Amino acid sequence: MDDVHAAECLAPPDPFETGLAAFRRGDAPGAIRHFTAVLDDRPDFAPALTNRALAFWTGGYLHEAARDAAAAAAASPDLAEVWLITGAIAIDRGDSAGAIAAYRRAVALRPDLASGHAGLAAAYLAAGQPEAAQQAAALALSLDPACTHARFTLGSARSTLGDPAGAIRLFDQVIAADPAHAGAWLNRGNARINLDDIAGGTADLETAVAVNPAQKEGWASLSVARTIGGDIAGAIAACDRAIALDPDFAVAHWNRGVAALLGGDFATGFTAYEWRKLHPVYGPHFDRLGVPVWRGESLAGRHLLVRAEQGLGDTIMFARFLPHLAAQAARVTLACHPTLFPLFRDLGAALCDINGPMPRDADIGIDQMSLPHVLGLTTETIPAAAGYIAVPSPRPPLDGVRRIGLVWAGNPGHKNDQRRSLPPHAYEPLLRDEELARQGVRFVSLQLGARRGEYDIEDLASAITDYGTTASILAGLEALVTVDTSIAHLAGAMGATCHVLISASCDWRWLLGRDTTPWYDSLSLHRQTRLGDWSAPVAQVRSVLAGADRTW
Repeated sequence: MDDVHAAECLAPPDPFETGLAAFRRGDAPGAIRHFTAVLDDRPDFAPALTNRALAFWTGGYLHEAARDAAAAAAASPDLAEVWLITGAIAIDRGDSAGAIAAYRRAVALRPDLASGHAGLAAAYLAAGQPEAAQQAAALALSLDPACTHARFTLGSARSTLGDPAGAIRLFDQVIAADPAHAGAWLNRGNARINLDDIAGGTADLETAVAVNPAQKEGWASLSVARTIGGDIAGAIAACDRAIALDPDFAVAHWNRGVAALLGGDFATGFTAYEWRKLHPVYGPHFDRLGVPVWRGESLAGRHLLVRAEQGLGDTIMFARFLPHLAAQAARVTLACHPTLFPLFRDLGAALCDINGPMPRDADIGIDQMSLPHVLGLTTETIPAAAGYIAVPSPRPPLDGVRRIGLVWAGNPGHKNDQRRSLPPHAYEPLLRDEELARQGVRFVSLQLGARRGEYDIEDLASAITDYGTTASILAGLEALVTVDTSIAHLAGAMGATCHVLISASCDWRWLLGRDTTPWYDSLSLHRQTRLGDWSAPVAQVRSVLAGADRTW
């Protein structure tokens, strides 16, 4: 009797407090039930709406979370926590502008709220404003030095701003405080990859997906690390895991295509390469062609527009298909950069400036790097590997010496330029080689851009006005030694002897483990044996040049 009497005297539990307790122990469904019970009696009770929105958001129910957050904001617009959850929901919905507005409301109401400034930092980062993200995250940490969210966002901003070493130090602190922070493992892994610590980065990324196997970005980044390491099968398997999580994840499809192409599987690779048009980085560059897309049907009697894309070297590389297309279509027009016009005048296609108006009478069109996919290209069916650009009359040598051209850097804006361009002084072993000097070799520079003039050698760059004049200069040289940049494609398209220095993290078109390429018969590839170390490729080139018996 006493026990029954005691139980009857206890007050019933407060469902709101019970909901909070359920949420704290990770029981989001239980929390939702309890908050719903509160709201059945008090539909406008903002704290219950806010916390149910938080529980819905935690469970991935964004629609329900947004509904409750909007109701909470209507009921109590001066409650800062309402705007915190509103901002978090907006970020997950891809509405970075809405997130920024929500978090600004939160910190206006509570300037001392570290979580509000941390959320604002994350919103700025999602909006592509890393400088603002860095400032907001630093303010959050000044208010609460233990704010892991702010420290993580600050590290992510530093990485975006080109400071991977600084980012790694911040991610180290996040991981020390929270070893299960999958995002910190992911971003530290990516930062390590950017510093060419491939083994360390791969290990971090493997930890990221072990901590959170549902993190599609982790699997996509792991695929990149494995591709750099030459593990094509592992890279494709990682992409498959990401795609299983999100079948429309363009980044994973793109990464899968690049890995397959690097491994020589053109059928798989060029099919997946089409996802570049939906990639968050590359996709915005693809506007509508203005005509129906050509998908391989008959070209008889039709005017085909081919639109160049990506770099100038890519345009040269894929111009090899123009004669084949011109033989089938009534007319073919290539839209490309005018500096390339002199190269393509004999390939059977009309030319127009890619930055100008497109031909109004085109019937169908295609982006140039979709041609291998539509044509079903394989490594065995690459056309015109011996050359397809007419070799111009060479500029006559002045003294009959063995002139060999040098190019040591590509476009600094290229995403992989830190790995493909040479560091300063890397060509010094060639320039100082006594045997080459004894054989009458004279190195000349064809380097353009900011790094022109790094070596005290004859500079021919002043004579270059377009790719036509570049071709004329190349025709007068015994050979070209270059990094992976557009002039290598020009040499190959001309059938000119060319030695290409290839990074251990190379572009897909150079395949793996080869010293020749099916794209160009006249190119020899000299590969790094260790990422970042150019001594072996330069030594290989020196050996080949010293053993050459060609003279003018």
